This record gives sequence, structure tokens and C-alpha cells, in this order.
Amino acid sequence: MEWRLTATTLFCKEVQKWVPIMVHKEGRTTCGFFRRQESHKNNGQLLPCSGPQGCGVCAAYREDVFGRNGRKVREKEGQDEERLPT
Repeated sequence: MEWRLTATTLFCKEVQKWVPIMVHKEGRTTCGFFRRQESHKNNGQLLPCSGPQGCGVCAAYREDVFGRNGRKVREKEGQDEERLPT
């Protein structure tokens, strides 16, 4: 069966916590800590988390996942370009 999502828990130095990181088959990366932070707003205090788009931990895990599977990471822009007629 082909995979759709893989996840792990890694230590994030920015927030000093263990955070769940998920990588989706199409290359999208999500962070459980960031999603939780967005929904709760932490009583008006923003923690030093910029989200999965600019996160080194998320990017490193995504590269590791696709590297193990022998596939290149397809960025969103690259996927859109592949669908454009030539």
C-alpha cells in the first residue's frame, strides 16, 4: 500500500518542546504544535513559532522522508507548473 502521511515527534529548539511533525505524500508539511498554537492563541501570547513553511525542523524531516523513499520533494510551485499545458 502506498503511503499518504507519515509523522514523528521531534524536539523544536524554537519553542523548547517536543512537537508532532507530519509529512503528506504531496510534499505538504504540518506541525501539530503550530496548529494548536493557532487555535488557542495561548492567552494572547505568541510563542516563537513561524509555522511549518519556514521551519528547519519540518524541512529536515520532509527531506529525510522523501530521501528514504528515493523521491524528490515536489514543492507546490513545481506541482502547479507540471499541470500547466505546454
